Amino acid sequence: MLVRIIHQHDFVYKSGQKKRNTCMIKSPQLNKEVFLMDYYTKKLLTLTDKSFIADEHWLEEKTINGIPHHFIKGTWTKPCHTCPHCHAKTLIKHGTYQTKTLLPKFRQIKTVLLLKRTRYRCKTCLKTCSSSCSLVDKHCCISKELKQLIALDLTKNISRKHICQDHFVSDVTVQRVLDKYTKQVKPSFHYLPKVLCIDEFKSVTSHLGKMSFICVDGLTHRIIDVLPSRQLDHLITYFKQFSKKARHSVRYLVMDMNANYGKLIQKGFPNAVIVTDRFHIIQHIHRNLNTLRIKEMNTFKKEEEKAYKHLKKYWKLLLKDAFDVNDTDYHYHQSFKTYLTHTQILDRLLDYSPVLKQAYEFVQELRYAYRQRDFDLFMEVIHHIDPSLPEWFRKKFDIFKTYQNGIYQAFTTPYSNGITEAINNHIKVIKRIAYGYRRFSYFRLRILIIQHHSQWQKKNGKKVVNG
Repeated sequence: MLVRIIHQHDFVYKSGQKKRNTCMIKSPQLNKEVFLMDYYTKKLLTLTDKSFIADEHWLEEKTINGIPHHFIKGTWTKPCHTCPHCHAKTLIKHGTYQTKTLLPKFRQIKTVLLLKRTRYRCKTCLKTCSSSCSLVDKHCCISKELKQLIALDLTKNISRKHICQDHFVSDVTVQRVLDKYTKQVKPSFHYLPKVLCIDEFKSVTSHLGKMSFICVDGLTHRIIDVLPSRQLDHLITYFKQFSKKARHSVRYLVMDMNANYGKLIQKGFPNAVIVTDRFHIIQHIHRNLNTLRIKEMNTFKKEEEKAYKHLKKYWKLLLKDAFDVNDTDYHYHQSFKTYLTHTQILDRLLDYSPVLKQAYEFVQELRYAYRQRDFDLFMEVIHHIDPSLPEWFRKKFDIFKTYQNGIYQAFTTPYSNGITEAINNHIKVIKRIAYGYRRFSYFRLRILIIQHHSQWQKKNGKKVVNG
């Protein structure tokens, strides 16, 4: 009857009292005014399918358990001609039933679609069915558009709990949407990049250990994969899945000074050479110098408290490159009771300990060779280290002799693990916002989804939003 009225009578558009644009039909047969949902309202609610017809009083507002709800009422008129079970065209109408479908929130209010649908019965197989609906998947109460919004939020660095509260859904619903990404983030076992950057990061606690493994394309900065363990056996088993052609295409393997990764090259990447990450070279140098500073500082703790406090307060000056230390600007320093430059403070610190002064000069020679990318000078300084320095300190630099081939590649090639360290920092933020993850599979999915979406936004010139 409603469809007939629409075709028999002209529309009169009314606005003012209701403070909204509605479509009104005056019918002498019904002797009443019928307010219909117009096209723009349907478009706003994404209900533009021609099979959807809204009821006369299509909007109802309720408050359930303290949460305001919008209930939109309508009918699904799409017919069903063929039985989905036996494919016979012997369907007859067999009553109606109502479904509840959660729509995207409107003005921060939970919105539910109450849809009246026709049930059909097959005369051949005696089974019941209904016509397909474009608004929602079969046997599901979450609209397709709402699932798309949840999937979009999963690409942002926000917690799943926040997504659940924002869309009025359960954590299991968000988990199901996340599971759909599993096939999309599977790596291709027929391709590996020319430059492969590998590193580890602290992940979830499992039977395989706390540290997980990550490999990144050194040229495109795209994550290849994230593995639950960094153990050599697991890595060899994983990379053996790649084709022989893909593994032979890797020319450079950028990594830190880890002995297990060196064995990985022999078994998995015969054409690759190791490139020791430059950041770890400097980090190893600074860490040993700082350890020596702490040992020397503790010797003054009881005898010379002033020297102890100075070595503790100005430790950053000892780790700074000598070329970057300011020697022109004077500032008043309360601990020295006078105006000094950073160079003068550094000289006073080194005067406290002759051993620390020798170690500082040795480190500055290494830093100069590193800055000039002079591999021969760097190794010469390592081989001619001052024997008067502590034995434990001298042994710490023997590792550079072991990895001298990787250090040579680090000085002569532009590749480094900087992008991998940056991604590891982003992973820490993802883990912190989510307050940790129980299952590694979901942690891996969020890492890959967020990073791939972030790179897609940068590639297309869009601003990256992390929630």
